Amino acid sequence: MKVDNSSIHKPSLLEFINKSYNIGEGLKIDFIPKGEEGYCYSLETKSREKYFVKVIKTERNLTKALTAIHNFHLVKNKTYLLSPIQSKSGDVVVCFGLYQISVFPYINGISIYEGQLTLDDTIQIATMMADFHLIDKSEIFSLPSEQFDNPFEKNILKILSNLKEKDNSVSTYRQQARKLFENEKADILSTLHRMTIMQEKLTSLSLIYSFTHGDPNYANIMRESEGQLYLIDFGEVAYGPIERDIVAFIGNEFFQPFLLEYVKHNQNAKFHIDVFEFYLYRWALQEISDYGSQLFFGSMGEEENEHAWAELQPYLPLPHEEIAKSLNNIKKELDKC
Repeated sequence: MKVDNSSIHKPSLLEFINKSYNIGEGLKIDFIPKGEEGYCYSLETKSREKYFVKVIKTERNLTKALTAIHNFHLVKNKTYLLSPIQSKSGDVVVCFGLYQISVFPYINGISIYEGQLTLDDTIQIATMMADFHLIDKSEIFSLPSEQFDNPFEKNILKILSNLKEKDNSVSTYRQQARKLFENEKADILSTLHRMTIMQEKLTSLSLIYSFTHGDPNYANIMRESEGQLYLIDFGEVAYGPIERDIVAFIGNEFFQPFLLEYVKHNQNAKFHIDVFEFYLYRWALQEISDYGSQLFFGSMGEEENEHAWAELQPYLPLPHEEIAKSLNNIKKELDKC
């Protein structure tokens, strides 16, 4: 389970939010063990209204992406987008020391990941994603575009290089991870080279780019108590091929109805199996990078080491067979559309 090791002084954070936002006097702020990037909190005001606070330490400027989401929610009536609340100065992101802070309405419910995915959910999600991908790109400026790069290579190479150093850590999970990385080093390096080849191939294709979320996994789709779904967490928003998002929905029994509903609303959608392959491998490498870094370089306790070790194992050894099976399944389902 994720723990709050941010060293953020919560009373100071609460005071800062009270000064920065017109949401009423906040009386209590509590850590929520959700999300892998940044830290999440629930805030309760004197009038017992609740808000969701996202605190992220990142070099990425989140303002452009969240401003776009805010505008589409209000101006284009994209009510399924959980839009950030503007501060007193009209900003959707405010800086608190080294952290970027956004405040959102609190959804009284749970994520699809925490609950159980249904066919009704799938139809609603497919409709939502198709509508999201059909947003007019000309109305959004200065967002990054997919380059099919592998931003996790540098970090993974750092982990592999660290294996040469003597490790006096007493962490059982770190020692297990060290042995696993040593055993899989050759395959990891081969896969990193494979990613470079895929990048060269995909950048040469004439792909149609859309407005994409970047990480619409089921933990980032909230279901409120009355059944309405909301798309959350827009830190990876960028222009890219629709496969960048669709890949998040391939691993369950409802993928076929998802596709059928999606193409009903986005009738010009075209899919490329090579693009799906790239994203499946990049996702695996991201998990290896993130959880490997937590184990080798993070200043965490054994509780988070245990969590990182558990999350790392599905992706290392690299799941080549599972990815191949997923690609075959995608091909079969696409043929039915």
